[in-house]
Amino acid sequence: MKKIFACDQFVSGEDGEASLADVTPEEYLKKMLSCIDGGVLCIAKEEDGVSCNLAQDVSSADVVVKYTLDVSKIDADTIIARERALFAACREIADKKEGKKKTLAALQAAVGENIDGKGIRAANVLNRAQRLEKMLELGAPDFVTAAERCSLIEELALNAFAVRREEIGREGFLQAEGVRHGRA
Repeated sequence: MKKIFACDQFVSGEDGEASLADVTPEEYLKKMLSCIDGGVLCIAKEEDGVSCNLAQDVSSADVVVKYTLDVSKIDADTIIARERALFAACREIADKKEGKKKTLAALQAAVGENIDGKGIRAANVLNRAQRLEKMLELGAPDFVTAAERCSLIEELALNAFAVRREEIGREGFLQAEGVRHGRA
């Protein structure tokens, strides 16, 4: 049975609702990596025209993305250190408010120092770093930046470990035999 990573694996509060509000990037990464099955990681995603984020659950997903991973490269501690370094860089860049060109150049340099430029998700890491920097610059609430940090750590991990990506359309994953939601 394949596991599918989705937001509902993070149950919080008395109501039992799924939320990333209190999830640290480290917890997010640990839960995501626990869904690897036979070198494959399936992630349920929702698309809203602006971005593609972790779906609330499999039934609300627009797509499931299947990643084939090089499990020999998996090193959670390195990914956590990279996320922390990028978060610190984003905060520093946001505090400077130097304008679009200088900000982009600084973010590109910070991302370049913290990723394998040949990874299949390098552009996505930069995109998430840009989003995070902008949220910090605008003074977004902590729960908003925390969710973006989770997306950043996901992209860092996928950039480091994924060797192939395949999208499974809504009909395909809802009808697939032997596919069930993430909890083993």
